[in-house]
Amino acid sequence: MQTSDLERAPTDSIPLLVREPYRLMFPIGAALAFAGVGHWLLHAVGVLDDFRPIFHAMTQVQGFLMAFAVGFLFTMIPRRTASPPPSVVAITIGALAPIGVAAFAWFGLWMWSQLCWLVLAFTVLGFVLRRLRGRASNRRPPNSFVWIPVAFVFGVGGSVLTGFGAALAGDYWWMHELGRSLVLQGMFIALVLGVGGLAIPLMTRGEAPPDADGSPAHRRERALHVVGVLLLLGSFAVEQWVSLRSGFALRAAVIMATLVLSARVHVPPTRPGLVRHIIWVAAWLLPMGFAFGAVFHEEAKAFLHLSFIGGLALLTLAVSTQVALGHGGFSTLVTGRPNAAFAIAGFVVLSIVPRLLMAYDPARYFLWMGVAAALFLAALLSWAAFVVPKLSS
Repeated sequence: MQTSDLERAPTDSIPLLVREPYRLMFPIGAALAFAGVGHWLLHAVGVLDDFRPIFHAMTQVQGFLMAFAVGFLFTMIPRRTASPPPSVVAITIGALAPIGVAAFAWFGLWMWSQLCWLVLAFTVLGFVLRRLRGRASNRRPPNSFVWIPVAFVFGVGGSVLTGFGAALAGDYWWMHELGRSLVLQGMFIALVLGVGGLAIPLMTRGEAPPDADGSPAHRRERALHVVGVLLLLGSFAVEQWVSLRSGFALRAAVIMATLVLSARVHVPPTRPGLVRHIIWVAAWLLPMGFAFGAVFHEEAKAFLHLSFIGGLALLTLAVSTQVALGHGGFSTLVTGRPNAAFAIAGFVVLSIVPRLLMAYDPARYFLWMGVAAALFLAALLSWAAFVVPKLSS
């Protein structure tokens, strides 16, 4: 594929939204999160007749989280690898495809929804591979970046397995369940492990990981990441064919070991700033949800929300806040303790409790659904009020 003239242009001549696509993608992601959770609140208070769990899951993962991830990857990878920014076509797909996923899912048009997702996944995968291995890149990425293309392979493969499993049904339903887990869990776990190796130490301690090279130490580290990929993939097979408890325990161990290896997450933040500490806590909550699920295996799927909400969602909102503040030049807010950061983290963490109670107190399922949705929406509104005005700076 030929590099566009825009990609060859000097940095200062490239439009701002091409240099920093997060300024476009982050608000789209927040709007999709509002849609994915907001309809639960409307159902809980009697405005909507039904709630749509499949729409909710697809919109949260392939809409909300993916829009934020694409904005971050499209901005961060060219900077880290000293390579060209994404093309306008790639950015347009990155902005519209998550919206298409949610819109088609709302109307039950699953094939079209997943077609939007596959177009997005292949677009981002191509962008990542060209810059991680291409001659246009002037720097080699850290070893943890091996997880990034793996994440999209998990997502594409999971989507295909989900479709085939649903079509074949019967003895092949396991394909649907395995594919669904890869899309809803494996893809974003892999993304966090890949990006986290750079973002977490850099944002919390000001430590940038070195470029990968051919030294024996770096080859050993890369091999450990490959082993981690295989073990993470194996954890989903273990969940299907051995036991849910064993699968969750293996997944928790892989996540924790990889974050310690590449991000040294066992070291607390050393730089000032509340958002840095929120990022660090959210990184620990990601494996904790699976660990608790392994221990309390009868309600294991309820504890997934400790990983989903406290880990993935809080990490997404905190990292995006740090990016917006840092790129916008708000240094006093980066190193300070803004009230908005307390609100964002507080509402997200509080929303986990009623979400767990939906499983433990089924008699009041819809009450807890409404409370959980309201608290999470309060976190989104706090984020939007604080961050969105700074995206134009």
